Amino acid sequence: MDLHGFLVLKLLLFEAVLFTMFQLIECRMLDGYKFPVYTTEFCPRNESEWLERSSLFNCTGEDNTYACFPNDEITELIEFCYPLQIIAIPPGLCLFLSKARSKMEAHDCKTFEYGCPESPYRGSTIFKYRDNSIDGNITVNSRDGELESILTFDEEECDMGDLMERESEYEKDVFDDWQNEDKMFVPTKASKEVGKMIKYKRLVIVAGHSGCGKTAIVQQIALSIVQLLLNNGADVNLCNEKGFSPLHVACENGQDSIVQLLLNNGADVNLCNEKGFNPLFIACENGHNSIVQRLLNNGADVNLCNEKGFSPLYVACQNGHDSIVQLLLNNGADVNLCNEKGFSPLHVACENGHDSIVQPLLKNGADVNLCNEKRINPLSIACENGHNSIQLLLNNGANVNLCNEKGFSPLYIACQNGHDSIVQFLLNNGADVNLCNEKGFSPLHVACENGHDSILQLLLKNGADVNLCNEKRINPLSIACENGHNSIVQLLLNKGANVNLCDEKGFSPLYIACENGHDSIVQLLLNNGADVNLCNEKGFSPLHIACENGHDSIVQLLLNNGADVNLCNEKGFNSLSIACENGHTSIVQL
Repeated sequence: MDLHGFLVLKLLLFEAVLFTMFQLIECRMLDGYKFPVYTTEFCPRNESEWLERSSLFNCTGEDNTYACFPNDEITELIEFCYPLQIIAIPPGLCLFLSKARSKMEAHDCKTFEYGCPESPYRGSTIFKYRDNSIDGNITVNSRDGELESILTFDEEECDMGDLMERESEYEKDVFDDWQNEDKMFVPTKASKEVGKMIKYKRLVIVAGHSGCGKTAIVQQIALSIVQLLLNNGADVNLCNEKGFSPLHVACENGQDSIVQLLLNNGADVNLCNEKGFNPLFIACENGHNSIVQRLLNNGADVNLCNEKGFSPLYVACQNGHDSIVQLLLNNGADVNLCNEKGFSPLHVACENGHDSIVQPLLKNGADVNLCNEKRINPLSIACENGHNSIQLLLNNGANVNLCNEKGFSPLYIACQNGHDSIVQFLLNNGADVNLCNEKGFSPLHVACENGHDSILQLLLKNGADVNLCNEKRINPLSIACENGHNSIVQLLLNKGANVNLCDEKGFSPLYIACENGHDSIVQLLLNNGADVNLCNEKGFSPLHIACENGHDSIVQLLLNNGADVNLCNEKGFNSLSIACENGHTSIVQL
């Protein structure tokens, strides 16, 4: 090839690359999908364009295919490389790419002005069906938020061609696939009947996971199909290996009409699965009010608990379903029925801050001071989580000083978690400000530990003992010094904290501040009369520990304030020897 020919070829290659780049640049890449997705003005109009786009997206493998469909809102066309080899488009349905799941989903498109296929085809042949595809001028008359049913059924037989052969692309019929995907799938006489319908009729599954451990009657959540299955001998109470019945699943999915149909055909309303979950519990958990009413009307046991003792009322309170809670209470639910660990419906309502549920529970006789196995009461739970139900509980007789098994009071818990307004409210309602836990820690101790200045001031204003020691004689000032809370140290000193009060091992607040390297607190303590040479039980002074830990600036402060440089501990070591032993040459120089 001569130079001219080479240059021409190079120019052509450059133009091809530039054209490819331009095609991608002019299309906007969209965020939020699990794979690259671009906007486009139009889908491929012929096979060559489809092949060109496939190549452009490097989408020519055995496990993917180029695709061009609308977005969720049917407002623009998007193109992408979809991680499946085949996209089957059933008649009467429009496909789109769900952004939330990055998967193809379908709409009944009878209400669409354009884009409703009259026969099945594959996404890879979309260019052959221009009347059934959507171009850049998308027009929609209206759009249903959900599919009208899980199944679309037409009595007219039709040849599905290579889309749904008797031995399909995957060489399995639908029910074989289900059983392969989910070992809990139970083949039945009814499932075989539906299998025949799928093979020989226009029956197309367009939504829902195929293998969810459900029998055929459960898998087909469509009223007409359920009736058909029942008519063909389906066992209405047949459960999978985990004990879930059709009624369980219909209750979970909120299928009111199917629930009624199953009940009319003898479904056991109190049938429990292997873990004791019953249909009423599941309906309450998922907030399906009308189904709860149906089940109660048909004899559901309102107090039937699962294996861990959770009742329908408990789970309704847990999930904040106000109207269901009232419905259950009106139908005789035991308001104080606890689970195996002693938690009541009131406990869980307080834990999750469902104030509107706390009120009806109390009105219906909930024990406001009922404790679980660890003696935790509803008030303590509300204080821990900072919920407003505290007012309701106290107004209904909650014991403001009721402690759990470790001696933690509601006030202690509120102080620990930094809930200022709750602390004030508890103090106003008679909380004991000096009530300690089993190890002698008071609310003031825990406020100092966590640096809650405003709570500390509330406690001190309400008579908290500033020098109260725990079982190891640790005082609030020592805790504040250990954690480096300067402002709290100052507050305690202003309120009369003993600056030289030591714990059971002789550690003073100054020693603890020096040990942890809190320069400003050391200065504050020295300014307020801390004994610079006060030693612990083994003869270690503040200067010793500062030298050991290499806190140069603190060593200087101590020396400036009269620390005895020759003071020895019980083993005869002085500050200089300790500094040398630990290699702190700068301190040795001091």
